[in-house]
Order: sequence, then structure tokens, then C-alpha cells
Amino acid sequence: MNLNDPRIFEELHCYVNQSEQTAVMRVFRRRPLNYLHFNDIAREARLTADAAIRAIASLKTEGVRIGSRQPSEYFYEPRDEILHPDIIASQLNTRWWGKRILASDEIPSTIDIAKSCLAILDDPHGLVVIANMQTQGRGRQGNTWLSPQGKDILLTFIISNSDWTPTPSLLSLYTATAAARVLDTAYGIPISIKWPNDLMVDGRKLGGVMVERDDQHGVVLASMGLNIQSQPADWPMALRTQSTSLAMLDTDEELHRDTIIAQCGTTWEALWQSMMTDRGETVLGYWKQYSSTIGKRVNLQHRGANMTGAALDIDEVGRLIFRADDGQVLALIAEEVQHLRMEESL
Repeated sequence: MNLNDPRIFEELHCYVNQSEQTAVMRVFRRRPLNYLHFNDIAREARLTADAAIRAIASLKTEGVRIGSRQPSEYFYEPRDEILHPDIIASQLNTRWWGKRILASDEIPSTIDIAKSCLAILDDPHGLVVIANMQTQGRGRQGNTWLSPQGKDILLTFIISNSDWTPTPSLLSLYTATAAARVLDTAYGIPISIKWPNDLMVDGRKLGGVMVERDDQHGVVLASMGLNIQSQPADWPMALRTQSTSLAMLDTDEELHRDTIIAQCGTTWEALWQSMMTDRGETVLGYWKQYSSTIGKRVNLQHRGANMTGAALDIDEVGRLIFRADDGQVLALIAEEVQHLRMEESL
């Protein structure tokens, strides 16, 4: 079985991007809310008229808001509350990231669906799973990740191992750094990264990443949760003073989840290619640029023991170089550390 088998969609409760539908969405996105004759849509999409009509009908069935009027004219109305794989795919010009996009309105978690696809796909490289809502979302070290329906970004993507596979620590830095680059350069967000994987703005958490290696299938699963339109009322009381969202920040840029996903995907692919060339040098350089941890006194739990000291640097494999107050210097991996808090600059 493969992802072109409709039974898979029913089992996973997902829609998957299709080339004809993606081509039609590229046309609609150029002129949203404008009536277009289906012959013009077909010509610009390089499809037959019948193929264009089938694609439009499928998109409408899958929740994309496409209206019509006689004779044979259609218009597309963007809706930020839905995430559709062909709308995202229509904004990508990548070689492998997003070659298959599965999007669901509600699933237990994106990483669980991604893992289930590993038994189906011969080549899962570039698969992306996106949820409008997760019922069992989770973060690093078993923490839960809460997000209201239709407001934020929740996704997992798969990278197949190559001749050189980065360490889990470096993979975590890579995943967070790409998102930080997009938020900085495209939206002017004063983003910082708290080691190892928290995306922060003014001391509040905007998002986070989680990375797992599956050596049985030879892949890396990288996940991200990013608050876009959620508000304090959407979060538990304990998180309201600790969290933020893009909508709560002072930005003049329009915030569309499908566009942000496509921008992150493009950057993830570009940074991955650089990782394969320079063994993480570019990623580490960007990560240090955004780091809110390096050069700070920090308090953390290391293997259950409470420790205070200085965060000195990040090494070439992504470990935190930490000098404890008792003088010992440790190279820490993320799996060994909990509850890291910054106290002051050195």
C-alpha cells in the first residue's frame, strides 16, 4: 500500500497533496477572490479542462473554499482556520521537503502519524504531517503540547539518514534554527533560542521543537509546535505568563500558517543541505547568533541533581558546555537536562 491509496487517508484521517490539485491552487493563490474561468485555470495549471474540474471538485470536497458562478467561473477564498496540503504545496519550490504532505483537522499527534507511515512508504524522505489540532500532542521528555484547534502550527517531517547523520543534539539545534531564521528574516520577530529547543520572544515561549531518531527505519523525525494565533485564554492558567504567540507580538506582517510552514520547510531543506556539506558549521553559527543561553549563569537539573553554573558554549555536536560552580566542566546533551533557567549574564 502507498499514500496514493485512498484507504490510507481514511485510516489516518488525513488529506495528502496531489499534483493536479496543487497546480490548481497555485493559480488560485495568484488571484484570490477573483473569478477565473476554468479554461484559464486549466491553461495556467497546464492541465486538461477535465483534470482542472476534477481537481476543483476534490479541493471543495476537502474543505477548500471555492465558489462559482455561471458560466464556468470559480473563485478561491482563503481561510486561515484550515490547513490543506495542496495550499501548502503550492507555495513550495523544494526538492524533497514536502514532496508528500499529510494534513488532518484532528489527530492524536503528528509524530505518531509520521511513525505509522514508516511502515507504508519505501521512501519517507521529505514526508510532512500537519495537524490543525492534536489530542495527544507531546513535547520533549514527555511533556504535553497544548494548542487550540485551527490557530497554531503543529507538524512533523521525516529525513532519511545519509552517509553522515548528525547527533540528536545537533539535529535539535538544526530544527529550531531554521524556524528562528524564518521568524527573524521574514517577520522581524526578535526571536531567541533557549538551549536546546525552545523558541523564545522576550522571555516567553513561542514554540519548541523535538527530534527523534528511528534507527530501525534509518530516519530522523523532526517536530515543531509554533504559536501563531492562539491567545492566553487558550492556554492553561500556569502557562499564560510564560507563553506568547505571533499574533500577540507587534508585527506588521500578515500571519498565514500555510505560508509560514512553506517558509520553514524551504529553510529546513536549505539548512539540511548545508549540514551535509559543512557538518553543522552553518547551523551552529546561526544558533549561536540566536542563543539566549550562551554567556548566562544558569540553573538546571542534570540527571536529577540541581546544579548552578555558567553556560559557556556549544560544541561541534550540539552539546552545552557548562561550568558548574564547583569547577567541573560538563558537555551536556539535552536528554540529560531538565528545567534549565537563565539567571544572569556572566
